[in-house]
Amino acid sequence: MKDHEIKLIYSEEGVSETIGYSLILAIVLVAVGVLVVIAYPIQSNIQDTAFIESQIQALTMLDGRISSVALGSSPSQLTRINLNGGTMYVRNYSDNYLNITVTNQTGYSITIFNKTLGLIEYKLGENRLIYENGGMFRVYPNGESVMLSPPEFYFNGETLTFPVIRLDNSASVGGKGTISVMARSGEEKKIIYPDLSSNFLMNPIYGKQIKIRLKSDNYKAWGRYIEERTDAVPLTNDVTKEVVVSFNSKPSEGPVELKVPIEVFGLDTTNSTPLTQFKFNLTGVGSNLNMMLRAPESDSEIFSIQIKKATGVGEEGVVVYVNYNNGGANESWFANKLALITTADTATVDLLNASVNSKYNTNDLSVTWENETPPLYNKTYIKNDGETVPINVVMQHYMKLVSPTGTFSIYSGTKTSDKWDGFNATNSTYTLSYSIMPPNINYLHIVDHAVNVTLS
Repeated sequence: MKDHEIKLIYSEEGVSETIGYSLILAIVLVAVGVLVVIAYPIQSNIQDTAFIESQIQALTMLDGRISSVALGSSPSQLTRINLNGGTMYVRNYSDNYLNITVTNQTGYSITIFNKTLGLIEYKLGENRLIYENGGMFRVYPNGESVMLSPPEFYFNGETLTFPVIRLDNSASVGGKGTISVMARSGEEKKIIYPDLSSNFLMNPIYGKQIKIRLKSDNYKAWGRYIEERTDAVPLTNDVTKEVVVSFNSKPSEGPVELKVPIEVFGLDTTNSTPLTQFKFNLTGVGSNLNMMLRAPESDSEIFSIQIKKATGVGEEGVVVYVNYNNGGANESWFANKLALITTADTATVDLLNASVNSKYNTNDLSVTWENETPPLYNKTYIKNDGETVPINVVMQHYMKLVSPTGTFSIYSGTKTSDKWDGFNATNSTYTLSYSIMPPNINYLHIVDHAVNVTLS
């Protein structure tokens, strides 16, 4: 064989070029594969998100039609919805619930509503739309929710109207294509408040607190909505997924039977003089009259009022000690000439009597009065310095300090030295009225509506 032929047979010229093409092809194929693996879920999620956007209109329409059925405008309503591969659930056994309580000034409380609300959920991938108690919510993949359409919840500054809309059945359907969602009236509606069979649950509302507690995955969105619509400051609990809001009604302006604890709801601590009346009308008063009131607990040192019988009958029949001990402050005041004894056994103790002066009565310097208004009283007080302050100013000052929320209880004292003697509590009364922090409520209307929703 000739040399040039042997050279041709064993030649490696062109091998590197062929391998190069192969490597480039392999890299391209791998890159395409990686892009497909990465991009498909992204594209799918984008498509899901886009479709969710289009579904919002359909489910908002469903929201309105369910409310129409619940509130009696129509016996039934049909809505057609394209699932597009998603799933729709109707649940009456969901983990959400609504609890509403009414509490009066004596601490007596009634739960007027405590039921599961149910919900309708449309789910596509990680995106969800939820109908709950008349509101429509969008839940994002990170769990955050926003309210798309508001519930039937109205507050005009004095009247709260709250139609409760519950779902009383369960169903589910998934896949592609269009389904029919039929909403029909369920159980007969029930008026929860006012209740004409109970004097306790009547309008207008005096001396009561209305507390609404809602457990829901959308609790934060509910909280934002309530705050925007009512000026209330709802409390949210991230552990229990609850939102709680309280509405305070103005206290009864007339005398109330003296029962403890005396409940104070939403005293306006931003007002320099929130108290308008604070008076005790005591009967069966004896020489051993000694009543100790404490707040915010029965054995608390934070705030106390002691009313004691003094010698004689007339203006100096009763003396009062006011004590405050909290946050480094240890302050005490003493006042006499406080009560007018109209008979031998009847005393009227007016804690807001502006004509009665009180004296600082503890060895510690005062520390809570520096920012007091009016400016006449914003100073440091010292025992035996000759300074006097009207008893009404003292009471206004310390009642605002008991609780930053303005809500607390005044109990008969239970410490060893405390007394609750020398008067007839059964026939005695007190009057406590004050300005309240918003939202204040005068009228309440709550109706329970049940709706049956079927899917086909």
